[in-house]
Amino acid sequence: MDLALNLNINLEQKQELVMTPKLQMAIKLLQYSSMELKEYIEDEMKDNPLLEKHDEKKDHLDDRIKSQYQSYQYGSNYNQEDFNYENMVSYQPNLLEYLENQLYEVLSDQEIKDGQYILGNLDERGLLSVSLEELAEELEVDVVYIKNILKKIQKLDPAGIAATNVKQCYLNQLEQMDMDTADAELLIKRHINLIVTEDFGVVLNETGWEKERLSKALQIIKKLTSKPASLIADNKKTQYIMPDIVIRKVKEDYVIILNDKASPLLRINPYYYQVMQKRKKDETYKYLEKKFKSAMWIIKSIEQRRMTVYRIAKKIAERQKKFLDRGVKYLKPLTMQEIADEIEMHESTVSRATDNKFIQTPHGIFDFKFFFNGGVNNISTVSIKAMIIEMIKNEEEGSPLSDNSISEILRAKNNLKLSRRTIAKYRNELGIPSSIQRRKKYSI
Repeated sequence: MDLALNLNINLEQKQELVMTPKLQMAIKLLQYSSMELKEYIEDEMKDNPLLEKHDEKKDHLDDRIKSQYQSYQYGSNYNQEDFNYENMVSYQPNLLEYLENQLYEVLSDQEIKDGQYILGNLDERGLLSVSLEELAEELEVDVVYIKNILKKIQKLDPAGIAATNVKQCYLNQLEQMDMDTADAELLIKRHINLIVTEDFGVVLNETGWEKERLSKALQIIKKLTSKPASLIADNKKTQYIMPDIVIRKVKEDYVIILNDKASPLLRINPYYYQVMQKRKKDETYKYLEKKFKSAMWIIKSIEQRRMTVYRIAKKIAERQKKFLDRGVKYLKPLTMQEIADEIEMHESTVSRATDNKFIQTPHGIFDFKFFFNGGVNNISTVSIKAMIIEMIKNEEEGSPLSDNSISEILRAKNNLKLSRRTIAKYRNELGIPSSIQRRKKYSI
C-alpha cells in the first residue's frame, strides 16, 4: 500500500478584527457617563504629569495639538483607526428586554404577545403589579390561561421574577436552588411573618426543631431577595445627573452646547513637555515620552467621544424641533438607525454613545434614549402616553374614561388607531389604575 504525502504552500488572504487594549479603552470612554468619565480623568491626571485640564475653548482641539506639538511625531500607531467603535461591544439589554428575549424559550408563538403584556405589568421589584383577574379582563382571556402563561414566565431568569407576592417570590427562588430547601420552604409557607419579625423563639416552639436545624434553614432564606429585578445588571443605582449636552434657544434657532464639566478639555502640560524635549534618550526621557503618548491618546479619545455625542445631539435637535418648541406631546417617532444613517455611523455606535448620557432642553433634562421611540402616524409613543395622562387627569370623577373610550377619543381627535389592549398596556406602563379602580378611588 503506497502512502502519498503531499506538502503544499498556499497563500491565503483573510480579514481579521483585532481588539487592541487601546480600542477597548476607547469604547469604554464612549460608554462612560459624565461622572464615570470625570473619575477616569482624575485618576489619569494623578498618574500622568503630562496630562492636565485646559480651559481654553476658542480653538478646536486638533488645531491646538498641531500647533503646540508639531515638532514631535506621535508615531504611526496613532491614527483614526484607533477610534473605529463599530460593532465592538455587545448591547446590554434592560430588564424588560432581558426577560422578553427569554420568552421564546418557554412560550409558544401564540402566547408571546400576551407574555410581553404580562411583563409590561411588572413593578420595579420585578413582581406582578396587577391581579390575574385584571390581566384576564384586559386581555379578554380566561384566568386559567393567564395562570398557565405566568407559571412559565416564572421559570425565567432571574429566579423569583413575575411572582404575585413576596411569599411566592421566595418560594420560586427556593424551587430553582440546587440544594435541599424543604425546611426553608416550610418556614416561608407557614411562618413567614415570624421570620420577618425575627421571632425565632416562637418558630422553634411551633416547629419543635433544634436550633441548628432552624439556623441551617435561615442561612438559605438569607440568600433570597424580595426584589429579583435588582439581580439584573441593568438596574443601576441612582446617581447625580450632569447633562452632557445643553440645548438653548437663541432667537429662532437652537444652539447645541457641549458641557465642559461633563467632558472637560485636556491638554499636555507645557512644563513637562519642555523637560522631555530637553532630555537626552535617558530613563527620564523614556518615562516622559511614554506618559506623553498616553496623554495624547486620552486627549484624542475624549475629543472623539465629545464630537460623537455632539453630532448625535445635533441631529436629535433637528429631528425633534417641535418637541423643543412645544413640549413632550410633540415628540416624533425616531430610531437610532435613522440617526446612525445621517451621521454615517453604525447603529450600535449610536447606542453606546447615548448610554448613560443626558440632554438639558427647555423642557427639562432627558436621557438621550428618551428621544428614540416608536409611534403611530408620526406621533411618538411618548406623546401618546402624554395624551393619555392628560385625558385621565381631566376626566370626570364620577365617570372615569375606560381604555376603550380613550382609544375612541384618540381615533377621533388625532387619527390614531390604537386598540383597547394597547391603551391598557400604555396605562399600565404609566402606573395608572384601570377605570374600575379609579372609580372606586373617586368614590372614597
